[in-house]
Amino acid sequence: MLPTLLWVGTPDGVISASRPDGGYWSQRLREGGGDGLLRIGDSTYEMNATEIHGDERLAMMGKWAAKANMPLDQTLYQGGAPLHDWEVFFWAPRS
Repeated sequence: MLPTLLWVGTPDGVISASRPDGGYWSQRLREGGGDGLLRIGDSTYEMNATEIHGDERLAMMGKWAAKANMPLDQTLYQGGAPLHDWEVFFWAPRS
């Protein structure tokens, strides 16, 4: 299975969600300090991802789920964790 980064745009940046098993994207973000490039269409943006924890993580995952039109108790694959348990990162433009 290829790694997939699930994301939803907001007016302030991008919320990404990753399954809670220390998978590919979460590991890359943690090891790389959060710096990354986001390509949308023909444009590329310099971004910094911050991992979100605690109550803020669940609130941000709720925003992600609402934009994706999914309930927080949904799983995306058989045997997977429900969305409310996923790891959440917020991507903002680098200053």
